[in-house]
Amino acid sequence: MNATSKKDQVNRVTITILVDNKADLMLDSTDQIKYFTDKPLLAEHGFSALIQLGDSDSRILWDAGVSKIALIENMRRMGIDHSAITIIALSHGHMDHYAAMTVLLEQMDLVPEDKVWEEGVTLEGLETWREEHRLPIVAHPAAFRERWWRKDDGRMIGPFNPPPEEVWLNVGAKIIRSESPFELAPGCWTTGYIPRESFEECGRSSQLRYRDGVDFVPDDLEEDQAIVINVKGKGLIVLSGCAHSGIVNTINHAMKFSGIDRIYAILGGFHLANASDEEIFKTIEFIKELKPSYVIPSHCTGFSAISKFAQEMPDEFIEGVVGVTYLL
Repeated sequence: MNATSKKDQVNRVTITILVDNKADLMLDSTDQIKYFTDKPLLAEHGFSALIQLGDSDSRILWDAGVSKIALIENMRRMGIDHSAITIIALSHGHMDHYAAMTVLLEQMDLVPEDKVWEEGVTLEGLETWREEHRLPIVAHPAAFRERWWRKDDGRMIGPFNPPPEEVWLNVGAKIIRSESPFELAPGCWTTGYIPRESFEECGRSSQLRYRDGVDFVPDDLEEDQAIVINVKGKGLIVLSGCAHSGIVNTINHAMKFSGIDRIYAILGGFHLANASDEEIFKTIEFIKELKPSYVIPSHCTGFSAISKFAQEMPDEFIEGVVGVTYLL
């Protein structure tokens, strides 16, 4: 798609975290950060967020957690109606970001009832009717690869099956494959492929492979992508999944393809759990220079990196937990 226009903006954004690694019922809300404390929620090593753009009818689901339970149960406890979801975006093809998708699609009951057709109906008419009832899922094509892990002694562990594309189609999804930025709604895009140009290494592994026929190919997780939202008068929100491509690379790519260099908020998994102190501090220094209003590292960021963000950026840092709603 073409680079975004600065005219494509939203007045405000609401992001609710439906799945994350941590739960906490004792955090205090503010006018812009609302913690859900009515009922206990389920935490797991996964991520999912629901995005509402201003007063529009667009409800974007970003990822679906690592189990078949947490996303569905947390939505039930929080009183969130899954029928409000208008489009889904997948950050990448790892289990901790798509596991509950099939159950969710089944519960949404997207497959239409049989219809009586007038004589002479065309194949085009049938296909149009069928597509109108499908829920779009936007993903990079590489998200559907079969993954493997190569041990140091050369032995292979796997297969780690890809997201079940055929199953999703059968229960009413429409798969949209995009290597480039894709507009989810006016003012909101996926990044598509993120070039690996920075110092970051922690989100990538030399032991990952994907299978291409009989060959096992080094896997650089090129499907890893984020969501970018242009908020009027404030700048970009960058919402990552795991940031396997590096949160610095992710932010740089968001600014480059949008043509907007002002960063308002950065949240999601930064994949720094196993990073060196040097890489963590270089990441923090880069983000400091951007002067964002909010920095919310969660999921796969890791305790060491999260604590350093809290120490180094105390005014911008927000603790990420399941159930929190950000009014941005």
